[in-house]
Amino acid sequence: MESAAQAVRRLAPRAALARETQRIWRAEIACSTQLAGSPLTPSQVDALLDRGLARGDHLLGGYILVRAYADASRWVADHRSRQTGDPRPLISVDDVRHLNALVVGGTSSLGGTWRLGNPPPRAGIVAPAAWLVHRELTSLVDRAGRGPGNTPIALWLARIFGRVARIQPFAAGNGRTARLLANLLLRRLDIPPIVYERPERNRYHATLADAESDKPRPLADLIATAALRACDRLEAVNSGPSDPLAPLRILAGDDDYEALSRAARRGRLRTVLRGARYYTTRAWIAAYQHESRTRT
Repeated sequence: MESAAQAVRRLAPRAALARETQRIWRAEIACSTQLAGSPLTPSQVDALLDRGLARGDHLLGGYILVRAYADASRWVADHRSRQTGDPRPLISVDDVRHLNALVVGGTSSLGGTWRLGNPPPRAGIVAPAAWLVHRELTSLVDRAGRGPGNTPIALWLARIFGRVARIQPFAAGNGRTARLLANLLLRRLDIPPIVYERPERNRYHATLADAESDKPRPLADLIATAALRACDRLEAVNSGPSDPLAPLRILAGDDDYEALSRAARRGRLRTVLRGARYYTTRAWIAAYQHESRTRT
């Protein structure tokens, strides 16, 4: 993940790169709000945010959730990355409280205020008492604000995720706040946001529960996979029109599709996953086929 992030940082600014970055942020909104229980599909999210249309027959709360989250996501995306040597911490307690206030906007929840009650235990996991929330979150923010240090970024983020999930600092919106907090940290490190595809979303809550129990590795693997995919998307766009991304089925043809599809699922063929479709380039296919011949 670190080497892919370094490669993306070296990409020259281009309009196509900016557009793809915006698409990744939009996909993150659809992904994270679905994890929060939103019934809106990605196309319905686009209609709501681009044209103000409430497509679909959903309760009003679903549209409010997406609109509020999009405002919070835009606030995160608008931040600048921090240069090496910048003495400022990556995040502050005020950042976390502001994110929560944004994600619960339009609801009856008092966003940004610490919870007053004690949530019931979940699968043996006990949250700190309400009077400890401020101290616990301040301690976590102090550690996170210093950056990952020598710890792999995905593992560092997974530990932060797990701790926020265990503290449950707010009365509502803790999951959305934690996901945006992770993306704010990535933004400050100049790394694209995390977007979980459907198979990963099915595993997200289980891996988050593991991270709450001080077993962050499964969640770290999900984070690393998602971050690498975002970096691949940006690198692919930067490859230029001479070798554009195209659906795997089109480039592979009928004879090679099954074999190349298996290679994509196993991570041997470099691809970009958009929704449920694999995209690749002719150069990536050629590199995989050359490597396969070398192995045999």
